Amino acid sequence: MNFEQANMDYLQDLSGGNTELIREILELFIRQTPPDMERLAAYIQQGDWEKVYKQAHHIKPTLAYVGANEMREELQKIETLAKNELELDTVYGKFCELLPRLETLYDELKAYLKTL
Repeated sequence: MNFEQANMDYLQDLSGGNTELIREILELFIRQTPPDMERLAAYIQQGDWEKVYKQAHHIKPTLAYVGANEMREELQKIETLAKNELELDTVYGKFCELLPRLETLYDELKAYLKTL
């Protein structure tokens, strides 16, 4: 199964192919990431650099589990900009670019879950 945003290889390796563990991780990701992103959006809107940095740092590793490495790199850029209190417009723009890609990722993961 080919995906635009996700790559299940890492999760397959991490879980040893345990489909129940994969299911749990994906369901947790789908359930927890949207509220995490909502918090990140609020912190960006507030211009709270420290919270933006910490929230981006918190979300970033979860994207690695589902092989969304390009999005992980974008969150790293947001994290770095926030840590250095640079370019609020750039941070906001990068965040806005991530949202539709995350929706695609959620759809891909839900489709993958149906195959387990």
